Amino acid sequence: MNAWLEERVKAARAVAVQLAEEYPGSPVWMTGPIACGIAHARSDVDLRVLFADGPVPVLQSRIIDGIRVDVEAQAAAEADELRGYLSRFHILGDDVDLFRTVRRRLPALTVLRTARVMNSGQQPVLTGAECDVYRQWALADRVQHAISLVEDLDGLSRAGLNDAVDLVVRQLHLAVQQAENVAAGHPLLGDKWTPVLAQAPLPPAVSSHQTCRQARVRLLAALLAVWPEPATPDGPVPDAWLDFGWIPQRYSDGWRLKFADATIRLTPGQLAAWHKALRP
Repeated sequence: MNAWLEERVKAARAVAVQLAEEYPGSPVWMTGPIACGIAHARSDVDLRVLFADGPVPVLQSRIIDGIRVDVEAQAAAEADELRGYLSRFHILGDDVDLFRTVRRRLPALTVLRTARVMNSGQQPVLTGAECDVYRQWALADRVQHAISLVEDLDGLSRAGLNDAVDLVVRQLHLAVQQAENVAAGHPLLGDKWTPVLAQAPLPPAVSSHQTCRQARVRLLAALLAVWPEPATPDGPVPDAWLDFGWIPQRYSDGWRLKFADATIRLTPGQLAAWHKALRP
């Protein structure tokens, strides 16, 4: 624990004691980067108080030894609703409504994933099984974001909008790193912490086609880290499946290749063959 983190955990404990006295019976959670053991010289602390009954009050931030402690209130029922999304990972090819809902709620789910109960020895709020489901949702979200960026790259490249292409290439690198971070078990998805958590530095800028080729190999590796696939390669891979744009995605009922609005459903053996064909 570095000095910045130690100071902020100490401030969080002091405010948590105050909040427990002011709101007896209401759990106090620490959330965000500090709860994940990450801090810098200007980091704020995030605390959350859960209220089971009555209207949720507006709580004021506090300053402890020069450290800002932001305090939010949340209805316990809302936290329970969010937790319900972590009971299972469920995306079907013909029904993605739940996926859209979870993607909208992912920032709140990330807060829940980082939460630690201050008056219970800073124990994690979520169970290990719930953390695993969060990891699956968050990875699928980052892969879906990458799929959208690759579609943009294709359109921008065709239009000759090179400045915009360069920007989206950097965004795609960031999305891939976030996917790798999630697959490695890190819950934080914000851009600020992505390079800090990354296992490798941001690679140098290359062409959009090279970026896409690199992205799909790295994304598939991240997906296979979460959903291991022991199948052996099955048959030859059509050349069209190796064209620019096709990105793998994991659904509840199997594997897909996706590009824009087009989808190819893959058996585990076909996925293994596609993966093998991508290797230099």
